Amino acid sequence: MDNIIDIILILTLGIVIGWLAKRFNQPAAVWLVLSGVIIGPPVLGWVMPSEFIYRLGELGVVLLLGMAGLHLGLGQLRGAGVQGILVALSGMLLCFIGGFLFTEWWGSPFEESLYVGTILTATSIGVSAQVLHEFGLINNSIGRIIIAAAVIDDVIALYLLAVAHGALTDGLSIGNLATSIGLAAIVLAAVYILCILVTRALIRWLSTSQPLVSLSFTVFLIVAMAVLTQKLGYSSVVGGFFAGLGIGEALPDNVRQRLLQQLTKLVFVLIPFFFVLIGARAEWGVLSDPGMPTLFIGLVVVAISGKVLGGIFGAYSSKGLAQRLLIGVSMVPRGEVALVAAGLGFSQGHISHHVLIALILVVVTVALLGPMLTALLAHQVTRHKTNV
Repeated sequence: MDNIIDIILILTLGIVIGWLAKRFNQPAAVWLVLSGVIIGPPVLGWVMPSEFIYRLGELGVVLLLGMAGLHLGLGQLRGAGVQGILVALSGMLLCFIGGFLFTEWWGSPFEESLYVGTILTATSIGVSAQVLHEFGLINNSIGRIIIAAAVIDDVIALYLLAVAHGALTDGLSIGNLATSIGLAAIVLAAVYILCILVTRALIRWLSTSQPLVSLSFTVFLIVAMAVLTQKLGYSSVVGGFFAGLGIGEALPDNVRQRLLQQLTKLVFVLIPFFFVLIGARAEWGVLSDPGMPTLFIGLVVVAISGKVLGGIFGAYSSKGLAQRLLIGVSMVPRGEVALVAAGLGFSQGHISHHVLIALILVVVTVALLGPMLTALLAHQVTRHKTNV
């Protein structure tokens, strides 16, 4: 009975926050995590984490990442251009190195520092993209560089998550890390190619079948690949993401869009369970522990400066410092991928309560600061163009 009440409460919360997030153009994942703090044991204690709710959330996050892969496709990577690639790689490298070195200095174990660096590489530009759209910059060279770099960020960040999880599962060593890098590439490439081949073999049937049938096939394939990658020692969500990439690559645009609309509804129902539980399971009392303000401030500085400098260095041919700053600042927000990686790292014992809490607060902070800085710089860039 308690599970049923918890499920109803989380579903209601998901609907309300989903509507508010869309209405005010905010990342729903961030506010779902914070709501989990309020209704969970840290504050009100209305929802108690359970195995059943955790499994619902796990299914939701696998389908969320599968949907992300289905939506992105690798076509955007092929058309990214040199600047999009350099912006992505520069920002990721700086955030990875900065996050790793800072948490090592703070006192984290090597394994935890590796995971933190990986988490900080991700980017979520949903809100920034809306700001750029309002200023008419989303479809010009600036917008194209930002979108391409964000796609590359997500793909590589999830690959790095698979590598980190695989290496840490067997005990970290240089040999295990090198093996994990190679095996992860083979496993994820096999998942991607297998999903392309299976989907192409059934393309005629998928194009003409009832929507529920094609949705069931997509969900089955994403979940099956997630289970397979998990059995092979890698993160299930990464398997789901690369399965979605393969399915999306094989489908015509009209069929892919139809599937995305159907899958979005299912994900909308399931994903609140994952993000609410992140907030509900964390021990927020550690905020008062010594060193927490230093950890939080340091990670915020790394998260912002890494992406901004990546934009400045990577967008080498953009006109003027303001445009390059705009590209970097637009890459600052973090969202679903960072929270998913943090939640999984905590569940698997790779990161502590202290680091989990700090990462959640970092995601919240940059999700709020990123769009404000983007709007300020976008205003300057558009005003300069108008004056010219």
